[in-house]
Amino acid sequence: MEFDDQYGIREVEFSVHAGQAERLFVRGKNAENDRYFDNQARENHIYGVNNALNQLLGDAAVLIELGGFTQTAEYFMRFGVLRRLRMMIAAFRNLQSIIMPDRAVPLTMEQSDEVCRDLNAIYVNILGLLDNYAWTIVHQVGNASTQAAKPLAISIFKPAFAADPALSSVALTLAPFSTWETDVKKRRNPAAHRMPLYVPPAGYEPEAVEALRDLDQLISTALREQDFDTMRNLQRKRERIGIFIPIFAHDPGEEINDIYPTLPQDLGQMVKIGRIAQTFLRAHLAPAGPLP
Repeated sequence: MEFDDQYGIREVEFSVHAGQAERLFVRGKNAENDRYFDNQARENHIYGVNNALNQLLGDAAVLIELGGFTQTAEYFMRFGVLRRLRMMIAAFRNLQSIIMPDRAVPLTMEQSDEVCRDLNAIYVNILGLLDNYAWTIVHQVGNASTQAAKPLAISIFKPAFAADPALSSVALTLAPFSTWETDVKKRRNPAAHRMPLYVPPAGYEPEAVEALRDLDQLISTALREQDFDTMRNLQRKRERIGIFIPIFAHDPGEEINDIYPTLPQDLGQMVKIGRIAQTFLRAHLAPAGPLP
């Protein structure tokens, strides 16, 4: 299923923005210039994903107001899809307000906690949104046996979804995204049985590690002595050590991810899935009744 660019679908792919930088600028002669153009590509990607998310949300809201949904399908669309999209947009916007690709100043602990919260909220809702779309489609278009399936048996990429003849066309269109969904579930899924995602406040050179160790000892001493003013001053000093690196970690035994372009790229794939789902749903809305 192809879309023209009124939906900003090309803009959610980082390769589009990286390719533009490659075509416009000579690379490899100046490391500082290369970093600048890399960051420009990442920022343009972020803006493209922001725009596509907002358009997806607006289209979902219009779709509901058109009417023609079954009661259960509207329930999943209104209270599942719309709520999750709003939460993701808010979390992504807040994360950007703290971390952009060129940030080098270490995060405070409060900022680290805040972006960790936003990052976990985004990924929980990405995976939840896929299931909300699946159940909306099932209850709008699927057959009775699919609608009666156990909740865990239904998702966009599970066999029961594709096995329904009424859903086979959209399942086929969505199938190329299954590899991405598997990767997200394996490497970036912060569900209750997995480790939460974490954004380190800073990275440290060996000499900085020594300074941190000394400060941590002084902070511990101040805490034991209940000298809270000294403790807060030492904590502020500690927060100025190191350099921020825009990465996030999952399980300690797994690879580290770059926040950019990983996060907006994942959101972009979800936008594409949402576009396919909403286009399919719009084609299968019940016709409006006659005007009075």
